[in-house]
Amino acid sequence: MAINRNLVKPIVWIMVGVFTASTVWWAVSDYFAKADPRSARHLREVADQINRSMPVMIDKETELMPSAGYDGMLVYNYRLVSYSASQIDPRKFAAGVKEKVTQSACNRPETRDDFLKNGVTLRYSYFDKDNKHIATVDVTPAACGF
Repeated sequence: MAINRNLVKPIVWIMVGVFTASTVWWAVSDYFAKADPRSARHLREVADQINRSMPVMIDKETELMPSAGYDGMLVYNYRLVSYSASQIDPRKFAAGVKEKVTQSACNRPETRDDFLKNGVTLRYSYFDKDNKHIATVDVTPAACGF
């Protein structure tokens, strides 16, 4: 069985092309793949974007501090600039703020569509003026009907 020399060159070029294409695809597939919205990597990137403008005053009493991203959870940290933990009942505070943050998170397109509908829990942690923990409230996708 003789090899046709006229076919060797095109076959080699096809093999080189397939090898090159598969190598390039493997190298850049992560770049083109859509990020898993629940992944710690993606949520850390979101938190990093938020943190570029931190801290920022939300209102005269509440400061948004640096956020954090974990697997399946985005954490917003808030500081109550005029209160100490000893002035606040953590259970009453959490109960009072839970309805407000849940309603806001479920109704805002940014949090609802980008996070909650994709299975991401939003955690709102509150600290006093000295950065002592007061309370934490989680808004889960189930709280919004997802």
